[in-house]
Amino acid sequence: MGKMMIEDFQAHVSNERTHLSQVRRAFTAGLEIEAVDPGLVNFYVVCCEYLEYSLNRLIAQDNILHDLLVPHIEPTNQEYLDKLTKLKKGLQAMENAIEKLSTAKNNLIKSGLYETHAFKEEARAFLDVFLNMLATNRHSTIDLESKVFTPKDWEKLAGVTEESIQMEEKLFLNTKLSAPEGCDPESFPPLGHHQKPS
Repeated sequence: MGKMMIEDFQAHVSNERTHLSQVRRAFTAGLEIEAVDPGLVNFYVVCCEYLEYSLNRLIAQDNILHDLLVPHIEPTNQEYLDKLTKLKKGLQAMENAIEKLSTAKNNLIKSGLYETHAFKEEARAFLDVFLNMLATNRHSTIDLESKVFTPKDWEKLAGVTEESIQMEEKLFLNTKLSAPEGCDPESFPPLGHHQKPS
């Protein structure tokens, strides 16, 4: 039962990460479209809503990960202490970037097509932070996690609920339904963890 539950949570988290990668790449493609119309503005907004929700879940998971690892790290283990410091800094940068993206999204909603240029600049700055976070090896603590985490830890870390599953599915569907040609998130194949984000 315990093992089955872990796999179930991990399957949901894996699915969320796949969708996050796909929405990020669809959003990036959408930012390259020159001729902006209300439909494209709507696509930008729903992508932002997905990214905000999904990344806030990811940040919450990583904060729990940080707190669960702390008791297992010896005060003399500088390598792991540095990894945790780097993780915290990355999460803070990500939170700041999401906040700025959210403000840009709200400005876009209020003023529509007039804020598109400013929105695109902010969106690209956000994507730079996001890609930088992905590229700095987010799984650098995986060896220790697999040694010390219990099934309860994994469950807590995943934070999967009926509500979170439904919300993620709804927001992902919105990005699909509003996608302009060439920007359907599902048209982007999932990236493996070993692949560099592009």
